[in-house]
Amino acid sequence: MALTQQQIDDLVIMIIDDEPFMRKLIIRVLNDIGISNIQEASNGGDALNQLATSTERPTLIICDLEMPGIDGFEFVRKLRAAKDDQFKNLPVLIVTGHAEPESVRSAVDAGIHGYLVKPISRQALESRIATALEAGPIDPSRINR
Repeated sequence: MALTQQQIDDLVIMIIDDEPFMRKLIIRVLNDIGISNIQEASNGGDALNQLATSTERPTLIICDLEMPGIDGFEFVRKLRAAKDDQFKNLPVLIVTGHAEPESVRSAVDAGIHGYLVKPISRQALESRIATALEAGPIDPSRINR
C-alpha cells in the first residue's frame, strides 16, 4: 500500500526515539518518501509534553519501545488513556529492534496501529504508514497468543 501525494503533503509525523542517530535515519527515510513535516522527541515523557503544548498536532507517531523514562509501551498506554479524543485515536507505528512475540503482543494490547522491526526500508515504512492511517489499531485477537 502506497501513500498518495495528498497524504504525504498533509502528514505531520512525530518520531519518538532516544537514539539521535535512529531519529536522523528515520527522518532521512521519511524525507525520501516526501514527508517533511516532522517533529522529534527523545522519550515518551518528552513526547507527551510536546503533544500537550504544541499547536501543530501530529497525524501519526513513530515510536521506539525501549527508551529511558517513559518507554514506548507506557507512552502508548498514556496516549490511549488521554481525555482528548485526538490523542486516543492518533495512529502509532512502533519501529523497534524487538521482534519477540511478547513485545509485539504487549504493543498491540496497548493500542498500536503498526509494528516494524529495525532495520527499516523506505518501502516497508511507507507501507506501514499507509496501513496505519487507513486500517486503525491492530486487533489483538489477530495476534497469536
